[in-house]
Formats: sequence, C-alpha cells, structure tokens
Amino acid sequence: MTMSKPDLGIGLVHGVIATQASALLPQIVDAFDMTKLTVVAAEQHALLISNVPQYLLGHVEANTLFADPARISGLAMTHHRILQAAAVVTDVVPIRLGTLVRGPGGARDLLSREAARFADHLATIRDALEFSVRILPTQQQSRTTRSQPSTGKEYLRFRRDERASLRPAVVDTTLHELASQAVAIRERQARPAGRVPALAEAAFLVRRHDLAAFDDCAGRIERQIAESGLALDIFGPWPAYSFVDGAAERPT
Repeated sequence: MTMSKPDLGIGLVHGVIATQASALLPQIVDAFDMTKLTVVAAEQHALLISNVPQYLLGHVEANTLFADPARISGLAMTHHRILQAAAVVTDVVPIRLGTLVRGPGGARDLLSREAARFADHLATIRDALEFSVRILPTQQQSRTTRSQPSTGKEYLRFRRDERASLRPAVVDTTLHELASQAVAIRERQARPAGRVPALAEAAFLVRRHDLAAFDDCAGRIERQIAESGLALDIFGPWPAYSFVDGAAERPT
C-alpha cells in the first residue's frame, strides 16, 4: 500500500506503524467496508485510519457512534481484522478502539503529540507478536475439585487453599516453560471460560522467528498437563494488544 495525500474527514484510528513500513502493507478494506484504509504519516510514524462514512457523521457529532452495542461489536471485529492484516507484514501498535481524528491535521497532531510513546511501543514489540494462553481444568478435574472433603483435616486444608486461592504447581511450571520461549509475559486476572473457571491467563510476546518453537512448546505442554487434568486454550499469533497502553489516545 502506498501513501497518497489523504482525503480524510473524520477518521477512526486503528494502529500505528513505522512510516517506512507503509509500503509493505497489502490493500486493506476499511472498517466500514466502504473503501481502502487510509494511511497518514508524520515523520517516523504513520496511522492506519478508516474514514467515517457520511451517513454516520451525525452519530459522531452527537457522540453516539459507539452507543449501539451491535455497531461496537462489528467495529471491534473489523478493527482486529485491520490490525491483524497489518501485523502479518510489519509491527503495529494497536490503538484503543474509539479513537477519532479530524482530518489529516488531527491525525498528524496525534502522531506528533504521542511520538515518543509510539516509538517506545514499537521498540517494545519489535519483530514480535502475541499469543494469549488460558490454563483450564478439564471437566473431570472440575468435578473432582468440587467434591466435598470427607474428614475434618481435609476440610481445613480445603478451606485454607480456597482462601489462599492456591493453584496447582503445574500451572506455574507451565507459565514458566512458555515464558522461556517468549521475550515478555503479562499475566492477567483469570476469567471464566464458559462454565469452567480458568486457573491462569497470560499473554506472551514472541519473536516472529520463534513463533513455530512457541507453538511446538505449547503443544508438548498441552499433552503433558492433560495427565494432571488440565488443558490449554491458545489464541494467536496476533497484534501485541497486551504489551501497549492505549489509554492516552484522545479524539482530536
């Protein structure tokens, strides 16, 4: 994708790449399935932007563009599609969904204002992508875990472990082994996965040339921990959402 002088009104921002990498981008359809993605550059960095179509501008002015849950869901999916397409060929810093800019001037103002932070983020995720991993008990282990203790001693141990929110040692071993194949790890608060609560959830930043090794390691671990009644849910590789902070982006 080559850059031309953008015909940009109000734009929905998706991500940041190095300006020199813009030539590597494939043709990417924008978030509204209207036209190709707009790329606006300023010195070292470039923004990936979808031009908000005319029929939605009233929602922008009324601050209701993201008031419709169905529209939010659709935009979240296209936001990820665009970032994923860019991440295949270059490093991309995801921008928080909902960041808007007004015209090329607003885009360049955002690039100028956040230049140092964008540079830091691109350095952090250089030549790397993210895998997201959840460690789950199998249904059989879940049923075993819920069984009631049969003696007073077992009951006290059960209550102690419950209060301490202890998890099997194999969970920490699994995270450690996966981390050995990555350059960074971000462990998150484990969320329920359907009816089965996750024991751990983490994101791993993996160099592109190590993606296959990480996948092989995860497959080996998955077979090993099955004997302990555990399973892995693995997602990715995808853009490094967990290793950048989008809180500072503001509409301009």
